[in-house]
Amino acid sequence: MGHQRLGTLPAHRKLPEIVRFLLDGGLPTADLVDAVTDVGQDALTRAAKDPVFIEALWLLARLPQAAGAESAAEELAELGFKAPLPKSIPEVLVAFDHALERVHRRFPSTGTDLGEHAHQAALSALAETLQPRQPDLWQPIIDKSRDHLASLRKTVVFAELAKRFYARLVERVIHYYLDRDLHRMIGPERVTKSLHDLDAFNAAIRRHCDEASFIMRGFARDWLGKNRYRDGKILTRDDLKNFASYASEKLRRELGKRKGMP
Repeated sequence: MGHQRLGTLPAHRKLPEIVRFLLDGGLPTADLVDAVTDVGQDALTRAAKDPVFIEALWLLARLPQAAGAESAAEELAELGFKAPLPKSIPEVLVAFDHALERVHRRFPSTGTDLGEHAHQAALSALAETLQPRQPDLWQPIIDKSRDHLASLRKTVVFAELAKRFYARLVERVIHYYLDRDLHRMIGPERVTKSLHDLDAFNAAIRRHCDEASFIMRGFARDWLGKNRYRDGKILTRDDLKNFASYASEKLRRELGKRKGMP
């Protein structure tokens, strides 16, 4: 549904070559992961101009700050989290999802599948970071959703959020191009000879994206520390556009280094 509404990403020039290697078994998995990196690099170049990408990144940075403020209810309402506020982590994720959906509706003519990938990558990053804060099966369910969100305002936690967001974005874009030929990728003479090999290939792509995105942790931690805690700024979308410009370029370079490029 999102793909039909938002349009498609541009056809990637390396896609036929990548799919051919997948189908013919022409490359070992490690080399293939390096080849599909080009797809992620191109997506990062376009991402900083996508309104949903910027909104997702801004909300990841701004929501924890709002939740930890003395006037939390008012600041959260300004971000679209109006009363009644979420009372659990699943409700926080639903509210976050709805906030990004509103951006999709505001920019229907400029939205792309890249925005949808950014939407889902941000949701995944937030869920992965909040998940350890959920009560286990035997703990009583207590309304601490605001406290959980506020705990993400620390620089080291935002650094982890940013790392996960960028890693999941690149991973989703890579699969966007490859999964359409999934039914033809498995065979005795191909790279993916079985479902087990396909799982290993997908795990290699995730590991590749996670490792490359590790560089985001130091950059995001220092950026938030300077802007929020040293300078006392209330982060704006323009601030996050500037962050995204530098962060995306740093990750593009890191991806290039992992391929042995200059």
